[in-house]
Amino acid sequence: MTRLPRPGLCVVTTHPVANWDGDWSEANRFFPLHRAQLGALARIVRGVGGPAVVCGDFNVDRESSLFGDFMEQTGLADAFGGNCPPTFRAEYLPAGKAPHCIDFILTATGVKAESAGLLFAGQAALPGGPGYVSDHIGLHANLQVQADDSAGARASG
Repeated sequence: MTRLPRPGLCVVTTHPVANWDGDWSEANRFFPLHRAQLGALARIVRGVGGPAVVCGDFNVDRESSLFGDFMEQTGLADAFGGNCPPTFRAEYLPAGKAPHCIDFILTATGVKAESAGLLFAGQAALPGGPGYVSDHIGLHANLQVQADDSAGARASG
């Protein structure tokens, strides 16, 4: 977590443990750890007190109860409005596993996503030939931060 004095924005990044099973049900072996990690993150977010953006590889599916509970506990808004495609590439998953949206840009009161999009969605020119720069598709958002004096300040995240 870091606080940017200008534009008065707290940036919180996260990367909970990976769930190699691709199962976010309560019966899954990763569920208790994810619940504890997201609970700790929720406490941090609630303690920020001011405009904030929370982003990163959450390693939980958008449709999971873990993510739903986290969103309910924090009151954050999704920069993609719930319409982000799968962000972990299918090419890196075991056969038969489906990709999910597990990466997020979330905003707190005082921050509004004006637009959101994808980065590195396709292959790029690399020294060994075309390939993916990451096993994840990158996310970006243009954010409007409401300053304390009610004059808007812009940030890109």
